[in-house]
Amino acid sequence: MRVRRAKDEDVPFIVEAFSRMYSLNSEFDPLLQVPGDLEDRVEKSIREGLKGGKELLVVAEDGDKLVGAARVKILEREFYVPNRVAVIEEIYVMPAYRRSGVGEAILDYLTSELKGLGVDSVTARFPAKNVIAVSFYKKRGFREIHYEFVKKL
Repeated sequence: MRVRRAKDEDVPFIVEAFSRMYSLNSEFDPLLQVPGDLEDRVEKSIREGLKGGKELLVVAEDGDKLVGAARVKILEREFYVPNRVAVIEEIYVMPAYRRSGVGEAILDYLTSELKGLGVDSVTARFPAKNVIAVSFYKKRGFREIHYEFVKKL
């Protein structure tokens, strides 16, 4: 199993993986419902992200089979030090490959790549009620830093 930067030919898998993730997230809160054209929106966003800039898209593969994917966005924080941080917006491992080290390998690869890009720290963004994600990140040295609250208007 290896992790590498995503390429154009990986887009269909990434769209499927991230669409699954967003659909799963929708089960955590009514304000996380997904639109009917979710896959089209995800594909457009992924294709934009592959053009470079402030995103890093990666895939994990087992032989010739893609088994996981992740995207981080690199941000400049104007009023904090360190000022250059990355946010893990999406990470998804296919169900048959969970608890086999794929998620950790993706995280290790991202960490290495981000250091090379001059990023000082990495955060993760996911639904508050996703206890599996909380456990995953805490076991890997992440800690809480912000809370985000929402109120439907």
